[in-house]
Amino acid sequence: MNNLQKICVEEGITISESIKKLDEAGEKILLVTRNQRLTGIITDGDVRRWVLRNGSFEEDVNKLMNTNPRIVRKGEAEKAKQMMLKLHLEAIPIVDDNNIPIDIIFLRDMIAPEQRRYEQINVPVIIMAGGKGTRLYPYTNILPKPLMPIGPVTILERIIDSFRKNGCKDFWLILNYKKNLIKAYLDEKEKPYQVQYVEEDKFCGTCGGIRLMKEQLKHTFFVSNCDVLLDIDYFELLRFHQMNQNEITVVTSLKHVQIPYGVIELEEGGKILKLSEKPSLNYNMSTGIYVMEPSVINSIPQNQMFHMTDLMNKLLAEKRKVGAYPVMSKSWQDMGELSAMRRMIDTIQDM
Repeated sequence: MNNLQKICVEEGITISESIKKLDEAGEKILLVTRNQRLTGIITDGDVRRWVLRNGSFEEDVNKLMNTNPRIVRKGEAEKAKQMMLKLHLEAIPIVDDNNIPIDIIFLRDMIAPEQRRYEQINVPVIIMAGGKGTRLYPYTNILPKPLMPIGPVTILERIIDSFRKNGCKDFWLILNYKKNLIKAYLDEKEKPYQVQYVEEDKFCGTCGGIRLMKEQLKHTFFVSNCDVLLDIDYFELLRFHQMNQNEITVVTSLKHVQIPYGVIELEEGGKILKLSEKPSLNYNMSTGIYVMEPSVINSIPQNQMFHMTDLMNKLLAEKRKVGAYPVMSKSWQDMGELSAMRRMIDTIQDM
């Protein structure tokens, strides 16, 4: 039986506290109860919609939760499986006759990963694979970051596989540092997808190399840094991007930060305005995954150092549409630094 305690919360807590609990549980679902009876559920999708509404994190969790969740009774595992497949649900709680949760069924426990039904999309993926990976030195003095092993598979191949589940099969690598090693590695592998290379003459930052693909990119495309993994449905991301008519949509990760000290806000002259004891803060962090329109490419200067933040700030200054697609922090893994790479390896090995 699954440990319900880690995914159950009582009504009355704040949305901020529920987000912290979601992160700790790492299951993308919380069950909200009153006197042990199920009154609602919270998923990462519910949190995303709340963030996009700019809702306060200090509101009661009742404002966020789905009060009419899908449930099943004991012995209805097959019904739950079909319901999850049809409605694209990750989990369904099992309740008794008094609506008290007694277990939870996760789709991952009922089907193999290759049986998951993902909407298929034919969108090219640009992977920014040319950086030196200085934060991973001395490892990257020998291997380029894209070829760093995460378990038995390189981070580059894991990134490619994360997009392939949604049908993406055209991949472009923007290369620079140790480019011949990367090409030699991939060219020797049998691949059910296509990889093409674009080579920078000099380092152009996290965005500048995209300008080299102006003639190839005529439709919407994904961009990924080469040190991040996302556990999301890219079809839903693409649909969100198109519905909002964004020129760039950046996937953001909601990070819950607990300040371990009392925080003091001051007025002019040193008068204390407010004191907060160990406040909790929530931030949206860029994950390094984007959906972009070809209309932005002309805004990238040729053959210059230019970062994604430069591009987005430029578009914002021109009043063009740049949007965010928030996901829970457990959906994002980063290996930009040695400690983060070790955490990613540990997470992959535990799956």
